[in-house]
Amino acid sequence: MGGSMKSIVVVGGGVGGLFTANKLASKLSAELRRGEVSLTVVEPQEQQVYQPGFLYVPFKELGPDVMFRRVDRLVSPLIRLEREPAARIDMANKKVVLQSGRELKYDYLVAATGSVVKTEAFPGFGEVWHTLWTYEGAKRLREALRKFNGGTIAVSVTSTPYKCPVAPYEFLGLLNDYLMATGLRAKTKVVFTTVAPHLHAQPQVNKFLEEALSMWGFEYRVNFKINAVEPGKLSGPEEIKADLIIAVPPHGGAKVVVESGIVDQAGWIPVDKNTLQIQAQVATGAEYALGDATNLPVPKAGAVAHFQSEVVASRIAEEIQLGHSDTTYDGRVICFILTGFEEATQVSWNYENPAKRPPPPSRFFVRLKDMTNYSIWSVMRCGL
Repeated sequence: MGGSMKSIVVVGGGVGGLFTANKLASKLSAELRRGEVSLTVVEPQEQQVYQPGFLYVPFKELGPDVMFRRVDRLVSPLIRLEREPAARIDMANKKVVLQSGRELKYDYLVAATGSVVKTEAFPGFGEVWHTLWTYEGAKRLREALRKFNGGTIAVSVTSTPYKCPVAPYEFLGLLNDYLMATGLRAKTKVVFTTVAPHLHAQPQVNKFLEEALSMWGFEYRVNFKINAVEPGKLSGPEEIKADLIIAVPPHGGAKVVVESGIVDQAGWIPVDKNTLQIQAQVATGAEYALGDATNLPVPKAGAVAHFQSEVVASRIAEEIQLGHSDTTYDGRVICFILTGFEEATQVSWNYENPAKRPPPPSRFFVRLKDMTNYSIWSVMRCGL
């Protein structure tokens, strides 16, 4: 490898960004140590929060060692951590402009900026309606559930895509267990609504979820577009009166990518579905995006960002070491579905092969999910 030092800049220190950076640090450790490559992660947050943990917060919180980890403890020592937020990505000039105007020039860019939950989309967040799509929201929901002693609970997906397509159903499974355990099930009606034309885009998963909801005795409505969320009611194609309203608010792209003009109308970064290279007029092929930030037809979920990080890290390492890359992403998705506190199942699919029917829920998959929950930080730190 001749010539000048190559610099890699990763914007975003979430699951996608940290997995990609740590994988790069291990694939390019010799080059990094010799000073032929530099690797920077731009992440202003001190702590990384474990978003899949939000699901448990309304019922029983996972410990702080699982929920939070300092970002500086999650990165390889070969990585430089830039604490100042990125204001703009300037692909025409191959640089990331920080808030103060300082510039980071790059040869390779990874946009791992995630998705933003827009709790301001409906008035009365935390009072009129609750969510478990933010940590604060999940804690407020815990208080609201403690006060709830019967009536109607409405759970509503107001917009797609959103983080973790099966999470609303996992919540309903946990809610069912919670209502049984507290003796409230007989005096509670649960209604689920989604703006989508189905419960899940994968037909076999959709069928499984329809059966689960009827088994729990929960009503559901699809194609339900929310016009307003008001105290005690959801207005859409019909009005649903509810004593407790839980909603999945709209999601969008991070401010930095929206303001850099590299997103579609909805705020997602268009990427090639196999190479994950950013598809923008000024893109040079050295810019990648992964995880929640992209426009791909795969779930916005940590497992997906994990699979994609292997592809992005391999492609950049191969480019630097070999001058070309042929690693591709096949659309691989693996997803646990909790159906209650003690049972779960799992599904997987990719671009070519749709999901098969999930196996019957059992304790086995709960143990597997627990292993994931409790090992994620170490796995991330090691770049596995």
